[in-house]
Amino acid sequence: MNLDANGAANPNFSKNRQQRASKKDGAALFTDDEKKKLAKEGGVPYTDDYEVSKLGWIQTPIYYQDCFELEQLGDPCGHRNSLYYDAVHCGYDGYGTASMMSTNALIRRAALDSVGGMQYGSFNEGALTGQRMISEGWDSAYFRKDWDGDVRDPEARFPLVVGLVPESVAATMKYRKRVAQGASEIMLQLPLTHGLMDDAWFKQYKEERKIHPPDKARPWPVVIMRFVIYFNEFFYPLSSLQWCFYAIIVAYMCYTGTLAFYLNPDMVCYAYMPYILMCGLINRAATRPVASMDSVAGAETCFSFAWANFAGFLSALFDRVTCKKQSTKKRWGTQGAVKSRTSILQLPNVLMFFTLIIGVFWGLWVFFTRSYNTPWDVLPGICLACYIIMSLLPVVRMTIQEYFGWSLETLQDRGHMSSAVILAILAAWASLWKFVYVADQGSIMF
Repeated sequence: MNLDANGAANPNFSKNRQQRASKKDGAALFTDDEKKKLAKEGGVPYTDDYEVSKLGWIQTPIYYQDCFELEQLGDPCGHRNSLYYDAVHCGYDGYGTASMMSTNALIRRAALDSVGGMQYGSFNEGALTGQRMISEGWDSAYFRKDWDGDVRDPEARFPLVVGLVPESVAATMKYRKRVAQGASEIMLQLPLTHGLMDDAWFKQYKEERKIHPPDKARPWPVVIMRFVIYFNEFFYPLSSLQWCFYAIIVAYMCYTGTLAFYLNPDMVCYAYMPYILMCGLINRAATRPVASMDSVAGAETCFSFAWANFAGFLSALFDRVTCKKQSTKKRWGTQGAVKSRTSILQLPNVLMFFTLIIGVFWGLWVFFTRSYNTPWDVLPGICLACYIIMSLLPVVRMTIQEYFGWSLETLQDRGHMSSAVILAILAAWASLWKFVYVADQGSIMF
């Protein structure tokens, strides 16, 4: 079938060109002049020639059906992952390096044959297969039908595939840990196909089909960005450790009443604050495909899933060091997570949540007893603790609801009373601070 640039049938090709396109001799089908003419006509006919098309597979985004968790609760577990599917993956597409996600993908048979089929030995067999196809010289694309077509026609834009969200937070944690472990296995070069594929058979298989992958040479900007994309895709489980340390350091600041770092006022005034303001202004001025609330929900999950991601990295590291896979019963945090209401991976979030809440009250006591005249030692830890608490709140709330069998409609702030309570607490804190300072120093602070 002859297709134009928009995927529609193109009648501007002669029968001679169609006959030449149907040949499978492996040679170049078109001269340079013919390629230029075809480009002007709006497209090229379908062909398996690797010099004409290096496209190995097409990936589409993963969507979920609307449900109470997504619509009413605001997607507390970040299932939409809009920041990744609506922004990051579109950038991957610009370098022909869309990541394969094991589902919602259309794979070219020649590209799949060039690596011997699906690559097993990792939890992320799709990402592993895609990575090896890219290393063989294939490109990939990211296609969104919900962004293609006339925006005025409601039937022109629609999601190609819609799935169901995991049934519980425990199932979500299990899924996140499995994906993180698969990414870590690829990073650690663990998923070797030795023993999973008959090398003699694969050699004969390639000789019979004469698979000739496309040229691997790419412009240097594409090579650099593909390395950046590889780092972003497979090193994030290890980098999630920073969020774990972040929460631990903030708890230390609250309980000790001291800063864990040196706060340089000149650096904050002339570098850090302008940087924050500039990022905020650019964020507001830019045309973003990601809704603001979806972006916030995606950023909040960095704390919620940090321990699950790091557990996935530890599992992959264990396999790498011992050179053997863990049994299903000993696989950390995954056994029975779907059937039961809880998972061991939820425990760090709950412990950190209540630890920080107690730390905030302890930090306030430290502030009013000995640090009221040096607030810069205590207030940063309290403010950072409140930020992490609000980030963990959606997932911890669902964890408590599922553990006790409560409805998801419980523990909700329908009347926005929390805002009024926070304002009242701030007013009471300022008044008490002034009273304590005047009583001790004998002077008015403000």
